[in-house]
Amino acid sequence: MEGVLAELARSSGAVARLTALPGGATLDDHVHDFPYLSLHVLGAYREHGEAGEVRIAGPCAAFHPAGSAHGDRIEAAGLTTVVIEFDPAWLDQALGESVAPGRSVYWRGGGLATQAQALARTCLQGEASDTLDQAARFIARAMHGGAQSPDPAWLDRLEALIGEEGVEQTAALAGRLGVTPAWLTRAYRDARGEGLADALRRRRVEAAIGLLERGGLGLAEVAADAGFCDQSHMNRVFRAVLGRTPAEAQAERMRLQ
Repeated sequence: MEGVLAELARSSGAVARLTALPGGATLDDHVHDFPYLSLHVLGAYREHGEAGEVRIAGPCAAFHPAGSAHGDRIEAAGLTTVVIEFDPAWLDQALGESVAPGRSVYWRGGGLATQAQALARTCLQGEASDTLDQAARFIARAMHGGAQSPDPAWLDRLEALIGEEGVEQTAALAGRLGVTPAWLTRAYRDARGEGLADALRRRRVEAAIGLLERGGLGLAEVAADAGFCDQSHMNRVFRAVLGRTPAEAQAERMRLQ
């Protein structure tokens, strides 16, 4: 599989891998021989296929059955995902009375996105021996989760504001949008499946990953340039988000070059 950084878990019927692609990469239309679940970790991309074009940035899960054609355009921040590939017979048995989707499906925002993010972190941290069974249970729950609502109109504006230098406090963001901080905090979590503080933390890690990939800076300089308090703060956040230190993440990506 292209862009594999590390194998995270394996059983008789499934394997989880950490994968990464650089900013600007393009994957032409392609298919996979086995069904798989993709759990978004960092970065952003646009995927086109049976469901049209979908932009992924933030907590999300995507399921692709074997043979489902899709193509990807990776945005500037690059892309890091946990990919869980299944043996079809094992997945059918693990799903029990549920049936795996017959076409590509995306679960973006809300409670399912929160669950997808938690599952990705479980894989990255190696916290559970039944991680791959948990992935099958997630698919079964997601299939009964109902239709998802479209993104609210204010969300694109907020995403742009989050990306602006210096706009990192909830009160400042709320003021720019003309709403209260309490409303914004609640509405953002409902829409995105993560809190504002989580989104800001994730963006700092994305910025640090980009600096590490380019090279030429020490870890303390990367921490300062990416907006962390210091190198120790960056180490703690990397472990929470990626399950590895910045130095370990850098070494994994250097092996792909």
